[in-house]
Amino acid sequence: MPTMAELRGRSAELFTDLLGPRAAAPRGVAPARTFAWFDPDDAADAVALAAELAIVSGAAGNETDGLEAALDLAEARAADLAPALVAQALAIFVTHHKPARQLAKPRTIRVRPELFSPSRPAGAAGLAGAPTQENVLDYWREDPFANEHHEHWHQVYPFAGIPLFQDWIVWAETSDRAGLAALLAALDPAQDWPAFLATATPEEILDRFFPLANAVPDLATFIRQLAPAPYRVLFRLNDRQGELFFYMHSQMLARYDAERLSLGRQRVATFGPAVFGAPIPEGYTPGANLTDFTSRAPNEKLPQRDVDLLVQWQAALDAAVAAGGLVRAAGPPKAVDSDSLGAAMEAAQAQLTGLRRQTYPGMHNAGHNMFAALPDDEGTGVMISPVVAIRDPVFWRWHKHIDDVNIAWQDTQPPYDFADAPPVVLRDALAGAAAPWTSPDVLLVSTAGPAEGADAAALATAAVGGAAFDTGFAPGPLPGAEELVVVDELTTRFLTSSLSDGQVITHLTHDPFALVVRVRNAAPRPAAITLRVFLAPADVADDRTLWMELDKFLVEVPAGGRSVVYRPDTEFSVVKKPAESDPQTVLDGAADPNDPDYCDCGWPYTLLLPRGTPEGMVFRLAVFCTNAATDLVRPSAECGSMSFCGAVERYPDTRDMGYPFSRPFAGPVAETVLAVPSAAGRSLTIRHLT
Repeated sequence: MPTMAELRGRSAELFTDLLGPRAAAPRGVAPARTFAWFDPDDAADAVALAAELAIVSGAAGNETDGLEAALDLAEARAADLAPALVAQALAIFVTHHKPARQLAKPRTIRVRPELFSPSRPAGAAGLAGAPTQENVLDYWREDPFANEHHEHWHQVYPFAGIPLFQDWIVWAETSDRAGLAALLAALDPAQDWPAFLATATPEEILDRFFPLANAVPDLATFIRQLAPAPYRVLFRLNDRQGELFFYMHSQMLARYDAERLSLGRQRVATFGPAVFGAPIPEGYTPGANLTDFTSRAPNEKLPQRDVDLLVQWQAALDAAVAAGGLVRAAGPPKAVDSDSLGAAMEAAQAQLTGLRRQTYPGMHNAGHNMFAALPDDEGTGVMISPVVAIRDPVFWRWHKHIDDVNIAWQDTQPPYDFADAPPVVLRDALAGAAAPWTSPDVLLVSTAGPAEGADAAALATAAVGGAAFDTGFAPGPLPGAEELVVVDELTTRFLTSSLSDGQVITHLTHDPFALVVRVRNAAPRPAAITLRVFLAPADVADDRTLWMELDKFLVEVPAGGRSVVYRPDTEFSVVKKPAESDPQTVLDGAADPNDPDYCDCGWPYTLLLPRGTPEGMVFRLAVFCTNAATDLVRPSAECGSMSFCGAVERYPDTRDMGYPFSRPFAGPVAETVLAVPSAAGRSLTIRHLT
């Protein structure tokens, strides 16, 4: 029997082989074609194979033998299926099946470093050049960490569904009995399954299920053809998956827009209905090292048949937003919210959503494939693959349109009234009339100074709390904690690094800092609050869609007391943890099957801040306190990204994602921040050091 260490080694070797140069090889079926995650049939095949791996593993009798059997099956399937399909299935299996989380899934940035090569030679990759050219942003779109984040998010949130059986005994014990009977009947219609299930133990159910499932000659086809009830026994969508599909991508878009503004560019122009049939000005050439993918010349146009489909699908989504209901396959309309609308837009499996697939076939996914196929259905552009799609400028134009659909629904909702705000105070001034964006309770400090091992949180608390709680602090060293320096300017810079194949890349990063917030509890009882922190360029701060989430975390404020909160940038909730600053020294995720988070998922620490300008670009920082008893946000975990990747069981926040910027404001943002006692903000400058 192999040891777990040997299985991890074998898993790493298999992933390396599957993701290697042969990963884009055509599938061994006619007609030969490349695996495409955004193709619903391909995605369903990958998810079905992930389920098959879990079934083979569960049938083996013990954990070690089961994982060995799953790896055997993956190797066998790779002989006649596209390696990329098998790799995606294995990734979903390792990400979502609890025992399989002990296997090794090496980072793509290590296994296929060529995918992160600059599209143009060093010195021409967007670090300089005419600001009228899209390639001035190559460094950001082609950032290795950003591309890897997008790839892994789609493995954490597969739109065809997540295999439900984290624990087979629990699955057999808790599955819906009608759906389980329908699943068993599809496997063997001759048996009286309702009668069997009425008395069967979980062990007896598994003893019948595993042999039947393993006897199906083409399990992927069998699974795809299941009716909704038995399909839902095998798969589910992740908690609030449709909403997070919108939110994660919209946050990427807000960050890209901030980057564009830093470089004097206009915000992303939407690829919406008015231009579905127009030439696409931006072309994209992925570079000599990305041999799996083709180029798209400037001014290519989508074929008219694709334009007609996009117009048809857009009309259906517009009608749903206007009517407040999405067409189901059967029964009354499904109420529209960001979750259901996101499921309709992306292409979530119809058996799971109940929506009419012909009406909502997945406009987002289809668009990816349409752009990738240019020109003349002969292309295999980067838009076909989550690991490299964001390199192409058209990705951002397409997602601007996707975001517009969600914004159109959000704009039908009333503004938040903040009536449930907690009884805590963030001051807008220490005395006299309050001015916006000058809160003395929101401070930024440089963390470059403290010696290793120093308790920076204790130093900050002692310096700005206690007798100094009512003192304002100008930029400069904190009294009594001179190694912490209050700043009103954060700095970014470019660094060079080598990838695992020796190629040198240039990537953006920032100098380390921390947020310090002073909170006063105005109530005679302790207050548990969630601190929510957002950033936006000052010139567009009244546009709610430009606010980038930085952090949200729990704070306990004693009854009638005061708290000083110290939060280093490496702990911000959007950042993948542990934070990584160098693509050459990336870390594999944890192998703990009981970890509540998706440890490989999250926004890169190096791109936490927009680039800014050499002269200094002004931004607004807003902090909102909300009631933790309502939010149900849990404490920060050791790995992963709470905001962008959620958690294994439940998205760790009950409020709308992006609250309070997820709805229109009743007035200007600055007025809102001043009017809410438990909110405050300040201005800061981001300077890019050249």
